[in-house]
This record gives sequence, C-alpha cells and structure tokens, in this order.
Amino acid sequence: MSETGSLYADLSRYYDQFCADIDYVSQCNFANRAFLLFVDSPTRNYLDLACGTGQHMQQMQAHGYTTTGLDNSAAMLAQAAVRCPTATLQLCDLAEFTQESSFDLITCFLYSIHYSHPTSALQQTLQRAWTALKPGGLLLFNAVDARGIRNDEGVSTTLPDEEANLHFQSAWHYRGDGDVLDLHLRIARQSATDLQQWHDHHTMTALTFPQLQHMLAQCGFVVEMLEHDYSVLRPWDGYSHNVIVAACKPAGANAS
Repeated sequence: MSETGSLYADLSRYYDQFCADIDYVSQCNFANRAFLLFVDSPTRNYLDLACGTGQHMQQMQAHGYTTTGLDNSAAMLAQAAVRCPTATLQLCDLAEFTQESSFDLITCFLYSIHYSHPTSALQQTLQRAWTALKPGGLLLFNAVDARGIRNDEGVSTTLPDEEANLHFQSAWHYRGDGDVLDLHLRIARQSATDLQQWHDHHTMTALTFPQLQHMLAQCGFVVEMLEHDYSVLRPWDGYSHNVIVAACKPAGANAS
C-alpha cells in the first residue's frame, strides 16, 4: 500500500524517533550560554520558532525560561503540549506572528529559518522577530550558505517500529542560482505484509551569508556570526558554510 500525505500531520508521533540523533541538550546549553553572554535581563521569556514537538522548549524550561512555541503544524503542537504543558503554544506561520517586545530570547534551530520562503517572507520573519524581542534581546538560529550546499543523498535513518521498520531520508537540493532550496523528505514503513510511503517536498529559501547579514542589518540587528559548534562559543572562521547567527536587538531600540 502506498500513500501520499502531510509528513508532519501523519507522522508527528514518529518525529522524535527520526530526530533521536539531534543533541537538543547541547543546543539549549549553547542557547543559554549565548543568552548569558549577549543579554542583560532579569527575565527569561523565550520563544522557539518552528518548535515542533517541544524538545527545545523542554530543555529551556530546565534552564529557568518561560516558554512559548510557534509552529504551523497542529499535529506537532499537540505533541508539544504533552511534553510542555505549561508552555504557551501558537499555531502560526513563521512570517506571521505578531508579538511586540515580549521575549528576551528567540531561537530557530534545525535550519528552520530557511522555511520562510521566498526571500521576502524570510525578511518578514526576521522583522517580526525584531519586533517580538524586548530591547536588548537575542535572536539565535543556524543557517547554511547556498554556496556550500551539497546535492547528495542527505541524511538517512532506519528505526524499528513494533512489527515494522521505519526508513527516513531527507535531502536538500540547490539548483545553483536563485533563492529556491528544495527539501525532499521520504519515509517508508515496511512490515512483512504492508508498505506505507510518505513523500513531502518543501520549498525553502537559499541565500548567502552576506545576503543574510544585510537582511538582519536592515531590521536593525547587531550580528555576530558564530561557528556551527554547540560545544563552544566562538566567532565564525569565515570559511565554513554553516553558522550559528546571534542577532542582538540593541538595548535602546524601539519595538518596531
């Protein structure tokens, strides 16, 4: 049996299994260190953009943050509500949230900032993050430079599921110019008697780091480009194609 459906709706209960190799603890430890370095605030109001099932929120709660999660998948938010019952959850697109001067820290890990497509939507997401941050707040996310994207087989994982095996594959494809970055997701659930398959395609935004830095500067952010290494916090070497972006809203900045 073969079917096509929304991966995040149909398979939200499997999402954490597919992400088992992601070190959420290290990412959130890094986020907390960055917050302590860049932000001077007595409060810890935190927003996770594209929060998924709430893994980052759960870890940030352990660091003492009051958490809010935003995602455009109701199924994923339902999982997040179970994991983080005290969190505020919002069903919304990245480019459409409207909070103003509400958060000390906003994160968007797992390259999810690229889900804002086209480039104009990404600019809108960055602008809304600026507005949602308190003066002195921090936007933290990871990004990839289009010039360093490899069109290969991507990431592949196989996991047991009751009497079947789950096979997950995700791969980026960049066409070489323009702002379109294709993300192809394929999942198969194979048992002795049945085969289910899901295929999803997401159009993401491809851009270079100079373009990204310019967009952040247009919003008013002061930007620090950091090495894509969650075990340390150090400046970007200027050569690697993956970075962690620390975008600070100056303490004296207006809300909008």
